[in-house]
Amino acid sequence: MRIAARLLGVLLILAAVALFFWQDIRAFVTNQVNEKIIQAYQNKEETPKVNELEKWITKTEPEKLKLKDNMLGYLKIPAADINEPLLTGPATQANLKNGVTLVEKDEKLTEQNIAIAGHRVEGAGIRFNYLDRAKKGDIVTLVTREGEKHYKIYDIFNVNPSEVNVLDEKKGKSQELTLITCESYNPETLLFEQRMIVKAQITEAS
Repeated sequence: MRIAARLLGVLLILAAVALFFWQDIRAFVTNQVNEKIIQAYQNKEETPKVNELEKWITKTEPEKLKLKDNMLGYLKIPAADINEPLLTGPATQANLKNGVTLVEKDEKLTEQNIAIAGHRVEGAGIRFNYLDRAKKGDIVTLVTREGEKHYKIYDIFNVNPSEVNVLDEKKGKSQELTLITCESYNPETLLFEQRMIVKAQITEAS
């Protein structure tokens, strides 16, 4: 009985520690999964090799990704600890589970205004959860099989969900990224009432 009681006590302590550090654990494992997805993409593999425990912790479904069709590259913002797979549009819940995604179905990386959406995920430091750490002047890097493009953030602001003009193309202007995530959570309605918009203009390509 004493051994069983001690074992139960140890298990309860471990469970409490895991619960306390859950978001850190989830962020760590999600970053590992992201690296596996990116590595599989770079190796031109069809699907990433992710185990069941990783999928359970991250609440992702990477086995549903067809990397040759669904993944365009990956997005890096070092100042905001962002290193995320970039998926083709539209911005479905399935895509938002597995990375960041182009907003519209037929959107391409050759457009003047490339709109990219990402979730904020329950406090964990993944997807666009730390996008608010980015500042004007910070660099956003878009990596594809064709090379890298670098963009400098020039504006950060909030809009209402109905203000979709931020997605408009500006003919004759330099290419830019429009990064979009939820903002201003209302605990009474359980809704995010605004969208954070980060605008970044291209500086160079390699």
